[in-house]
Amino acid sequence: MLISIAIDFRHADVATRERFHLSEERLAQLYQTVRTDVITEAALISTCNRTELYAWVASDAPEVIARSVQVLARRWMRTRAEGEALLKVACLREGREAAEHIIRIAAGLESQVLGDGQILGQLKTAYKRAATGVSAPGPKATGHTATGPVLHRLFETALRAGKRVQTETALTAGRNSVGAEAALTAAQRFGDLAMARCVVVGAGKTGARAAKQLHKLGARDLVIVNRTFENAVTLAAMVGGRAAEWDTRHVEAAMADVVVVATGSEVPVLEAPRLALAREACANTGYALLLLDLSLPRNVDPQAVAMPGVTLVDLDSLSQPVLAAEHMRREAVPQAVSICTQEVEAFLDWLATMPARAAIRPLRAALEDVARREVAYHAKDAHVAERAAARIVAKLLAGPMAALRRAVQRGEPLDQHAMMLLEMFAPNGALADVPVASDAREVSAPQREATSRIGTDADLASLQPSLSPLP
Repeated sequence: MLISIAIDFRHADVATRERFHLSEERLAQLYQTVRTDVITEAALISTCNRTELYAWVASDAPEVIARSVQVLARRWMRTRAEGEALLKVACLREGREAAEHIIRIAAGLESQVLGDGQILGQLKTAYKRAATGVSAPGPKATGHTATGPVLHRLFETALRAGKRVQTETALTAGRNSVGAEAALTAAQRFGDLAMARCVVVGAGKTGARAAKQLHKLGARDLVIVNRTFENAVTLAAMVGGRAAEWDTRHVEAAMADVVVVATGSEVPVLEAPRLALAREACANTGYALLLLDLSLPRNVDPQAVAMPGVTLVDLDSLSQPVLAAEHMRREAVPQAVSICTQEVEAFLDWLATMPARAAIRPLRAALEDVARREVAYHAKDAHVAERAAARIVAKLLAGPMAALRRAVQRGEPLDQHAMMLLEMFAPNGALADVPVASDAREVSAPQREATSRIGTDADLASLQPSLSPLP
């Protein structure tokens, strides 16, 4: 059973989302401990507006699902008490609902900004982190991978749905990111940005989108501050601004009219006391200053709002102008929903045929053994024999697999079909000790595990440890 535990902007404010956000270190610890005999796969996605944990549980029994949810919550939050606190505010989804939700996320239908163009990259990065143990900021692998074939197929389907929505609909037309909406908010507050000094702290995707939109809206005095100065220089050159060193961020903010903050820091990078001192030193105390904090956890000290003339807008405050911009893309929603429905059905069809792939596994193994030995005898090359055997057997079993899929879809037990295929095609002696489930709906955990390693010709390409290229 596919399950998910989610904290997002629709059900939790930014302070709550901040509480349950996982740092990179905590995420690595989660992936080290999350898998059990029952919870066989897991992947966590985290954006500025949501943190969601997806898992595959090798049982459909309600009591097993309930226990697994408790385990996942404890692994997420470390202690039983914190796990219970998480579950009080989290949204739980199972089966089709969970699959449909992540596919809608990839399509931009569940974003705070309808059609958010950044979500696909965030999903792909999150899945790569879970599937390979590689942290997004760097190439070093931790050695702890938490995913498997079901979540691989789910994320692959979600990413394909997102790309289809981007290319086949107008859902992503116009402004489609929190950074762009923040720039619009600044323009609405100040009117002509040509006379405003704008500072962007953070040169990542969100900061870059904000800077580019500020430039489009007329900002001419644009300063980019980033921890890596070279990245600030690159972005500043793109928007006709200037780059500033990281240590000058409080002074640059004190002299600004608009400051957009979008970094990956776990702690505030603009501190209220230091900003107050800088404003006094620059004789700007009392002048209007708009701070737009687009980070999660928040990167602007909330106490900054107590300073005269300072207005602080965070992700929750930004929701109202975001909602206004959604109307531009509403007409594309039905088409995007239709694409998501198609992809959900495709994933569920694949999931439903897992017992068929498990039933045919003994036959596949027997045929591959024969093909491998015969090809190796003539080719004298084990690697060539391995590849050739897999291709030959995949082609031979394409028809039987289609028949078994149809049997599963009709709700028929697989015993008779599987045994008939084994008797007709398996080499002599291959029928010994063949495990066959007594019913297609009663598949044991080991068989579910075995199911993950087999499939049709098309399935073979998809069951890889990392995302395969999407069409």
